[in-house]
Amino acid sequence: MRNNDPLTEELRRWGHAQVNRFALSRTDRSVHVLDKVRDHAPLTKERALKDLVGRDGLDRRRLMAAGAGVKGLQIVPMWAADPIRASNDADHPHDNPEIAVDVGVPDELRWVDRALASMERQYPMRALIVRTEFTASASQAVKARMVAEKYGGTLTLRQYRYELGRGLDSMRGAMAA
Repeated sequence: MRNNDPLTEELRRWGHAQVNRFALSRTDRSVHVLDKVRDHAPLTKERALKDLVGRDGLDRRRLMAAGAGVKGLQIVPMWAADPIRASNDADHPHDNPEIAVDVGVPDELRWVDRALASMERQYPMRALIVRTEFTASASQAVKARMVAEKYGGTLTLRQYRYELGRGLDSMRGAMAA
């Protein structure tokens, strides 16, 4: 199928655009996320320890004493305080997954989508064959098996090529219109 007619070239361009439709966001992977954070949070060890001192549960035990209603009780003893379940959820930072962005199909190739949608209404298998022919990178025998699995049923290589020829004729008509 090494034709160099304009339709085949357009369909190859369309297939390439379909396959490479989702572009990954380009993030700078040379600098780690934590390296960027150091610039915004320059804490010394002493300042960090001072911040952690207030996390001993003293305020919570005072609140529990006020709610107990016992006269003269300023703070609940440690043994009388409700335990707060804590888990160590500290983990090494994970890299965020790449975000796929749909860049779409170029405007000059949208006619292919419209023609395939129109063909799919009358000949769904033929449209599937044309779509598979220009988006999958495999031999025609493998593509015929792929279409047979997707469509359900059996499809020989000869039938695949026949339907592909009929589909391309239909696409030529749509290109001329």
